[in-house]
Amino acid sequence: KKTLFALAHIQDVALLKRSMFGSVSELPSPGGFDERRRIEAYDVAHLGGADTVGVMTVVSGGEAQKSEYRKFLIRETTNGNDFAALEELLRRRFGHSEWPFPDLVVVDGSHLQRHVAESVLRDFALDIPVVSVVKNEYHQPKGILGPKKERDAHRDAILLANSESHRFAISFHRKRRGKSFLKQ
Repeated sequence: KKTLFALAHIQDVALLKRSMFGSVSELPSPGGFDERRRIEAYDVAHLGGADTVGVMTVVSGGEAQKSEYRKFLIRETTNGNDFAALEELLRRRFGHSEWPFPDLVVVDGSHLQRHVAESVLRDFALDIPVVSVVKNEYHQPKGILGPKKERDAHRDAILLANSESHRFAISFHRKRRGKSFLKQ
């Protein structure tokens, strides 16, 4: 068990380093930061479906607003179903109407994850644009899907929010997994 935990930890660290230091040069022309925009990014993390967690990160004015980050334990059994975990995460987040709503939603993944987010927002009668960040085999951003206006105007903030959500999700999951490991 200790060896498996150590190997998973090494893999997490490697993914974090690639995520933080990887190149994003192949993405379209850069977009600047907009002081008035609240961008929220969401990501889920698990290891083979176990200890699934979700996170929300916030970027505003080109800076991470760490005091507004939120952690969610995924309650429903998802067995590694990232779509169901993302849907639960978003439904629980947008159930908090006392939190300010974002001007833009960022999810990690392809058109499928973006469609999950758009569906949840429709259910809450919210008209918020959604973009998704597509990754390569090294988990580095290779493209942004969604409304062109948002992609072009907020590219840097989108990538920052996505990177932060990935980092935060891995960190939270690693802590949860460590607690579960110690209970065994």
